[in-house]
Amino acid sequence: MKTKYISDTALIAAAMAVSLFITGIISAADSEKRLEENLVRLHILADSDSEEDQRLKLLVRDAVLESSEELFEPYQTSAQAEMSLSQKLDRIKEIADDTLAANGSPDTVTCELTEMPFDRREYNSFAVPAGTYTALRITIGSGEGHNWWCVMYPPLCVPCAGADMTDEEIIEKYGRELSEEELLLMSEEADYEARLYIAELIEKLFES
Repeated sequence: MKTKYISDTALIAAAMAVSLFITGIISAADSEKRLEENLVRLHILADSDSEEDQRLKLLVRDAVLESSEELFEPYQTSAQAEMSLSQKLDRIKEIADDTLAANGSPDTVTCELTEMPFDRREYNSFAVPAGTYTALRITIGSGEGHNWWCVMYPPLCVPCAGADMTDEEIIEKYGRELSEEELLLMSEEADYEARLYIAELIEKLFES
């Protein structure tokens, strides 16, 4: 009888542990989804991987960011960022095209605000999880070269956001949409990745 009691207690404890673990997985998945919805990224694609095309990519980057006071206000929400950027695509393209022409390149630029998949990326003191994010994408020529990216909202790469502010201070000031869970996801992503991987395995088991 005593053995059965111990066995039942162990089973209950194990069930509770599994329940808590699954709750944590669901919470992590929800946070990852919200993070995807609340970040806006800048993505610049070079025409090719030649040394010259990569140089031109960085020149375009510099020209666009140097015009940040004109183009990129310190938005308070991701929705504001997306709306404002969608209205400035022609101006962004003009700046990029002029930069290429001034440096002897015949390439032209395509600018669009789009949703696109990103791999996990390190950003200074943060890690941005893999996922599908809204991005201002600037494609030079064929866009077959390596890219450059940064986080535009919260404005981690926008000079007008605060030249003397740390990434943490910028997020605290402008990234108020981000919850503590989402910030945790950016700062301790390895732990969340493990949980999400297990969540995928569980989903596959239920599907089968």
